[in-house]
Amino acid sequence: MKDELNKMTEDISKMYEEISNKTSSLGSISTITRLYDELQSHLRGISIEDINAIENQIKMTLERLLAVSKSLNFLKAIKLMMDGQNEAGAPDKA
Repeated sequence: MKDELNKMTEDISKMYEEISNKTSSLGSISTITRLYDELQSHLRGISIEDINAIENQIKMTLERLLAVSKSLNFLKAIKLMMDGQNEAGAPDKA
Protein backbone atom coordinates (compact mmCIF):
# COMPACT_ATOMS: atom_id res chain seq x y z
CA MET A 1 0.00 0.00 0.00
CA LYS A 2 2.85 2.39 0.86
CA ASP A 3 4.56 1.70 -2.47
CA GLU A 4 1.31 2.31 -4.29
CA LEU A 5 0.84 5.68 -2.53
CA ASN A 6 4.44 6.63 -3.30
CA LYS A 7 3.89 5.75 -6.98
CA MET A 8 0.68 7.81 -7.10
CA THR A 9 2.41 10.76 -5.44
CA GLU A 10 5.29 10.51 -7.88
CA ASP A 11 2.87 10.42 -10.83
CA ILE A 12 1.07 13.49 -9.51
CA SER A 13 4.37 15.28 -9.09
CA LYS A 14 5.42 14.44 -12.66
CA MET A 15 2.07 15.62 -14.08
CA TYR A 16 2.31 18.87 -12.11
CA GLU A 17 5.86 19.39 -13.40
CA GLU A 18 4.68 18.83 -16.98
CA ILE A 19 1.90 21.35 -16.56
CA SER A 20 4.33 23.83 -15.00
CA ASN A 21 6.74 23.39 -17.91
CA LYS A 22 3.98 23.88 -20.48
CA THR A 23 2.77 27.06 -18.78
CA SER A 24 6.16 28.46 -17.78
CA SER A 25 5.97 31.25 -20.36
CA LEU A 26 2.82 32.49 -18.62
CA GLY A 27 4.37 32.43 -15.17
CA SER A 28 3.59 30.26 -12.20
CA ILE A 29 0.28 28.49 -11.69
CA SER A 30 -0.59 31.03 -9.00
CA THR A 31 0.08 33.86 -11.48
CA ILE A 32 -2.17 32.22 -14.05
CA THR A 33 -4.99 31.73 -11.56
CA ARG A 34 -4.60 35.33 -10.35
CA LEU A 35 -4.81 36.59 -13.94
CA TYR A 36 -7.86 34.42 -14.51
CA ASP A 37 -9.52 35.86 -11.41
CA GLU A 38 -8.70 39.41 -12.55
CA LEU A 39 -10.09 38.74 -16.02
CA GLN A 40 -13.24 37.24 -14.57
CA SER A 41 -13.65 40.23 -12.25
CA HIS A 42 -13.28 42.72 -15.12
CA LEU A 43 -15.66 40.78 -17.34
CA ARG A 44 -18.37 40.96 -14.69
CA GLY A 45 -18.60 44.69 -15.40
CA ILE A 46 -19.42 44.09 -19.07
CA SER A 47 -22.88 42.96 -20.04
CA ILE A 48 -23.80 40.87 -23.06
CA GLU A 49 -26.19 43.67 -23.99
CA ASP A 50 -23.28 46.14 -24.11
CA ILE A 51 -21.30 43.82 -26.35
CA ASN A 52 -24.31 43.25 -28.61
CA ALA A 53 -24.97 46.99 -28.87
CA ILE A 54 -21.38 47.69 -29.91
CA GLU A 55 -21.42 44.79 -32.35
CA ASN A 56 -24.67 46.06 -33.91
CA GLN A 57 -23.24 49.58 -34.21
CA ILE A 58 -20.17 48.20 -35.99
CA LYS A 59 -22.36 46.19 -38.38
CA MET A 60 -24.51 49.24 -39.19
CA THR A 61 -21.40 51.34 -39.78
CA LEU A 62 -19.94 48.70 -42.09
CA GLU A 63 -23.21 48.49 -44.03
CA ARG A 64 -23.24 52.27 -44.47
CA LEU A 65 -19.62 52.29 -45.58
CA LEU A 66 -20.36 49.52 -48.05
CA ALA A 67 -23.25 51.55 -49.46
CA VAL A 68 -20.94 54.57 -49.82
CA SER A 69 -18.35 52.39 -51.55
CA LYS A 70 -20.95 51.09 -54.00
CA SER A 71 -22.08 54.64 -54.75
CA LEU A 72 -18.50 55.71 -55.38
CA ASN A 73 -17.91 52.75 -57.69
CA PHE A 74 -21.07 53.65 -59.63
CA LEU A 75 -19.95 57.29 -59.84
CA LYS A 76 -16.52 56.19 -61.05
CA ALA A 77 -18.06 53.99 -63.74
CA ILE A 78 -20.20 56.88 -64.99
CA LYS A 79 -17.19 59.23 -64.95
CA LEU A 80 -15.06 56.76 -66.91
CA MET A 81 -17.86 56.24 -69.40
CA MET A 82 -18.41 59.98 -69.88
CA ASP A 83 -14.68 60.68 -70.12
CA GLY A 84 -14.44 57.99 -72.78
CA GLN A 85 -17.30 59.53 -74.76
CA ASN A 86 -15.75 63.00 -74.49
CA GLU A 87 -12.42 61.74 -75.79
CA ALA A 88 -14.08 59.86 -78.67
CA GLY A 89 -16.26 62.83 -79.69
CA ALA A 90 -13.69 65.58 -79.21
CA PRO A 91 -11.89 66.94 -82.27
CA ASP A 92 -8.16 66.28 -82.60
CA LYS A 93 -6.01 69.05 -81.20
CA ALA A 94 -3.18 68.32 -83.59
